[in-house]
Amino acid sequence: MQSLKQIKNRIRSVENTKKVTGAMQMISVSKLNRIQDSLFVLRPYASKLENFMQNLARSCREDLSAYFQESSREAGSVLVLVTSDSGLCGMYNQNVLRAAEEFLKKNKDRDPALILVGQKGLNYFKSSSRRILSSYAGLNGKFKQEFCDRLTGEITDLFLSGRAGEIHLAYTYFENSLFQKPLIERFLPVRQRLVKPVDYIVEPDLKSILAEIIPRYLRVKMQLILMESFTSEHAARIVSMKTATDNAKDLLVRLVLFRNKMRQAGITQDILEISSSAEALRG
Repeated sequence: MQSLKQIKNRIRSVENTKKVTGAMQMISVSKLNRIQDSLFVLRPYASKLENFMQNLARSCREDLSAYFQESSREAGSVLVLVTSDSGLCGMYNQNVLRAAEEFLKKNKDRDPALILVGQKGLNYFKSSSRRILSSYAGLNGKFKQEFCDRLTGEITDLFLSGRAGEIHLAYTYFENSLFQKPLIERFLPVRQRLVKPVDYIVEPDLKSILAEIIPRYLRVKMQLILMESFTSEHAARIVSMKTATDNAKDLLVRLVLFRNKMRQAGITQDILEISSSAEALRG
């Protein structure tokens, strides 16, 4: 049986926890609002840029750029995995890690190497036998253009140099504040879509323009994927912290009720003892 002092200490502990989870929820709300606005602006731009690039590629009657060249099954592959640096974000990391594991099992004949963005992904795979090419941590859900360009350059060099035949990205797509979807998407080679060719008037030639457009498209694509992941991370943390705060409130109600009952029981016991003593003195 817990003493009244133990109940009071537990109430104080739960109150402190509720303050922490509430503060973390408000911080994540602020971060989500900032990055969500940028994400919604970037999505249509990335879509238009991709359509423009695909139209140029279909209109080009010469050999397409090396970025479009399919590789044989014998060529190696790379999986870029985006997770968070910290926890307390519900099933966000578990879902994308599960999707990555399924991809690795399906493509075990190509023995995919890993590029890990986020401490949670590194913690998960560092004790495994998987080959880790590089890892990045410390972003804490904050998008940085310098990092995005460096990561895109590293991935592009792997593909163009022939060290990787295919490069896939495992990330979390932001649907809304309550639902985020883990996805595996091919990044390189660029998958050519069947679109109606557009008769562009270009200068100097289509191939030269594609050589400029494709690297720009890849940087924007990587920026979009990182922002999708970071937005999903903040949204998942908001839900997780709100749930924790609500649970703390419910627990506090039960603990306060239990404390009051213990106090009432103690007062009743004291009254009974006083009454018994009075009756004994009269007798």
